[in-house]
Amino acid sequence: MKDKKFAHSPEDLLSEMHDRVLVLTINRQESYNSWTQALRDELTRRLRAADSDGNVDAVVLTGAGKKAFCSGQDLAEMEEFPDGEETTSRLVRLTVCYDAVRQFSKPLVAALNGVAAGSGFQVTQFCDYVVAHPKVRVGQTEVSSGLPSVFGTWLMWERIGSRAKELALQARLMDADEAKQLGFIHEVVEQSKVLDAGLSAARRLSKQPRVAYKLSKVANWQFDQERYLNAMKMAIAAYNEAFDTGAPQKEITQFFERRNARKTGADAS
Repeated sequence: MKDKKFAHSPEDLLSEMHDRVLVLTINRQESYNSWTQALRDELTRRLRAADSDGNVDAVVLTGAGKKAFCSGQDLAEMEEFPDGEETTSRLVRLTVCYDAVRQFSKPLVAALNGVAAGSGFQVTQFCDYVVAHPKVRVGQTEVSSGLPSVFGTWLMWERIGSRAKELALQARLMDADEAKQLGFIHEVVEQSKVLDAGLSAARRLSKQPRVAYKLSKVANWQFDQERYLNAMKMAIAAYNEAFDTGAPQKEITQFFERRNARKTGADAS
């Protein structure tokens, strides 16, 4: 029943070719483009297909609407996890998705149309190039939702060192300027030009010699493979322990109660 409730809909991940560049658009705007496990499984499938498709030179990953690129895991799905055993199996499947992103051999560009938080932020850091606009905010927000911030902290630590602790423990979102200064974003353009800039970057990268680009990317993801696997192992253990206590489930429930109360108050006024 739970899997059916969060089953993938064809409208959740839109696909469109722009010449020889495939644009994949996360389209769950009612939940700030959060993703379910089923949606990540579909993204994995699409990326693997694109990697072997001779008609696809590059991929741009973006979000629908103006509010969010991807706000991370759908908390409504996570609220129903009964214990740590469930989170373990889900995080193992998450690793499969991350591997598909990290090991994609062609140019992969993230075009951030809005907030990128939690695992939504993490996936951008596996892309070759990240474009955003001045109003975009990015970061690790798990702690504020009652979730351990382990893998995301490590991912930031790889780039900026111990400052990652401050960002993760405060669950603080960085604005586009700060994120660019720290290397999380590569290019900031006007909001209306994000997708065009992403397409331009994808085409520019796709002009690099194919074999050299592919072999360089293989080496790039292998550089930190051992640390990557260790960080994910630590994250799985932390989630397992947290969900066994029931604390994250309660915090998520309270989050939805607060949000519904604000919505009811706004409707009444």
